[in-house]
Amino acid sequence: MPTTGSGADAPLLVDTSVAIALVVEDHEHHRVATDAVGNRSLGLAGHAAFETFSVLTRLAPPARRTSATVLRLLEGNFPESRFLSDEDARGLFGGLATLGIAGGSVYDALVGAAARAHGLQLATRDRRAVETYRALEVDVLWTG
Repeated sequence: MPTTGSGADAPLLVDTSVAIALVVEDHEHHRVATDAVGNRSLGLAGHAAFETFSVLTRLAPPARRTSATVLRLLEGNFPESRFLSDEDARGLFGGLATLGIAGGSVYDALVGAAARAHGLQLATRDRRAVETYRALEVDVLWTG
């Protein structure tokens, strides 16, 4: 799995939909996700780090991984992970209603806002989340 770019390329942030496809080798979209991210340096976008950790530690046995294993896996494969600052989180919280973001889309907003705050592209294969990412004016890479 690629974790380092050519140096000239900015890191690419990913949401949970892409992260899971990348790290689970028998995932039906593993190859498509791997091809889409190429050799770019990768990071998890904010809340996606926690979502991905949660998913990987609750998979059905024997695919389930321990917390320690997942931490090593995520830190090793997504070294460019980015998170919201307190100020950015407060700004997002204050803007949710104005943007019409509610329910589960709030979690997508946390992911998208991290990418936006750092000026980085966000890779996704989550059709539902794209609307929220676009409302936040996130540069989205659709990985299909």
